[in-house]
Amino acid sequence: MRKLVTALLAVALIVPVTMAGEAPAGEPVPEAPKASPPPLPLQTLEGFSGVYLTDTAYMVNPPEADGFFGKPSIAISGVRVGQKDLESLAVTTNIMGRLEFGYSFQRLGLGDWPHDIMKTTGIDIDHSSLLHTVGLRAMVLREGEGDTTWMPAFTIGVRYKKNATIAGINRDLAQIPRTLGYSDDDGLEYTATLSKTFVGVLPKPFILSVGLRNTDAIHAGFVGFSDDRHTVFEANGIFFLTDRLVFAAEYRQMPDELKGLKVAGTKLIMRQDDWWSMALGYVFNNNVTGTLGFANLGRVLNHDENICLLGQVKCEF
Repeated sequence: MRKLVTALLAVALIVPVTMAGEAPAGEPVPEAPKASPPPLPLQTLEGFSGVYLTDTAYMVNPPEADGFFGKPSIAISGVRVGQKDLESLAVTTNIMGRLEFGYSFQRLGLGDWPHDIMKTTGIDIDHSSLLHTVGLRAMVLREGEGDTTWMPAFTIGVRYKKNATIAGINRDLAQIPRTLGYSDDDGLEYTATLSKTFVGVLPKPFILSVGLRNTDAIHAGFVGFSDDRHTVFEANGIFFLTDRLVFAAEYRQMPDELKGLKVAGTKLIMRQDDWWSMALGYVFNNNVTGTLGFANLGRVLNHDENICLLGQVKCEF
């Protein structure tokens, strides 16, 4: 846990640094113009503002002007991943409008992969991969900060991931996953994200976000973590069709760290593909948002998972 604590402190220290340019004590502090944030941003499966798989630089529920904590948000998501299934519970809160803390618990049901393992090796393994993610993001720049109209929002973050089952699967399989790229059951990811809301270009506003993610995760951590780190690209677009109806699309590059494995003509493990998804979200009221969509996750362990149905309900309190 030492590396997690060090990384979280480093992100938290960004907030005082970004405020270092404030006026000296006793002088009036001019209020920087703020771009209007999008209402009720969607939330990632990992517990941060974004779509399903990728972040936006906007944060979930900043507090009122004099507040310390924003309204906490809880998102419950379900994904039908072809032969597999995924459930996610994510909790997010905002601190002082500059920090976002998120936690998620995700369970990936491995479908018929344990059956294929049993058929080809005679070994019975766990039927689920359990992943915990805890992270902190810092708002380095608010959109429009510095008396500009072109300035995007800029957020950096760190998240710690712990897989509760992959070490046991590796042990049961006589260290075979370790020979294919797996080396640890936990890891750190670092993110940097830019977002900008465009008004007047289309009939309704839309948001474009781009980001970089430095990671050692294999399949986002569901197959553990490798010895190597990669910096990958991700992006998303969120388009308001009406004041309440939103269309979102996203792309997430995945590091190809996993070697393939075929036993007796059966593909047990395939190399990773990039991910993308599309979704429709609806704002029911100031406290409840729902989304439906589909994703293409490419090759996941023993199958091509090209059409994956997603759903999410997000509530603020």
